[in-house]
Amino acid sequence: MLHATMRIAQTGSVLANFNENLERHCLVIENAIRDGADAVAFPELSLTGYNVQDAAQDIAMHIEDARLDPLRELSRKICIICGGIELSNDYGVYNSAFMFEDGRGESIHRKIYLPTYGMFEELRYFSAGQHIRAVDSKRLGRIGVAICEDFWHVSVPYLLAQQGAKMLVALMSSPLRMSPGSGKPAIVSQWETIAGTYAFLFSTYVACVNRTGNEDSFTYWGNSSLTGPDGKLIAEAPLFREKFLDVALDFTEVKRTRLHSSHFLDEDLRLFASELRHIVKKSRPD
Repeated sequence: MLHATMRIAQTGSVLANFNENLERHCLVIENAIRDGADAVAFPELSLTGYNVQDAAQDIAMHIEDARLDPLRELSRKICIICGGIELSNDYGVYNSAFMFEDGRGESIHRKIYLPTYGMFEELRYFSAGQHIRAVDSKRLGRIGVAICEDFWHVSVPYLLAQQGAKMLVALMSSPLRMSPGSGKPAIVSQWETIAGTYAFLFSTYVACVNRTGNEDSFTYWGNSSLTGPDGKLIAEAPLFREKFLDVALDFTEVKRTRLHSSHFLDEDLRLFASELRHIVKKSRPD
């Protein structure tokens, strides 16, 4: 896969209303298909809303749940990446990223780092994911998907890139943490730095898909973006309002960037693994 067009759906969600959110997803996807997009990506927990709290267990569904059939059917014409609450085979409840393509659905990432500080309390309602795996998409090639706080831990995008992901996708429900004031909120600048740094260091595309709207006391700031493998911003959506951002992906740019500078390819994984084992061994309690 050398070229693709992805629609970043910077939208909001209705809290704990799967049916309404699904209907909205289908409309957005149908429009993306009509406009010739190869893929469409939605924010974190786009099918349920973010602050579900105790309702998480009631809303959780297995990836094979028949209620997801409309997405499976639409995926025969487009790749769909979205966020939902997953019920695992052993009845764990996860904040997950789903991918639907060619009539099939799979859970491709379970959020690992569940923030439970300040306004956040995810660890009370979700189990933490235990795996970091890049996945193959017929329409996007090899990609790595992570969920919001996961991107604040360099190990997640690093391991996705080392598994061959040419694009990293961060599904987000990032709220303001204080009044925005007159300038750009600090959290926006922090995410810009994160996206640009990973894109440059790993020579990959980085797509940030954030939501908008208000939910309980949370205000989501949007500003979804695509950063190129040279670390430069390619496109961004506005702050605070819904936007469907169409971005062109030319994966020969990953090749060009890595031929220009092989810093990512020069990573010594054996050294890294050896030193990490040493650190883990030393950190074990006596």
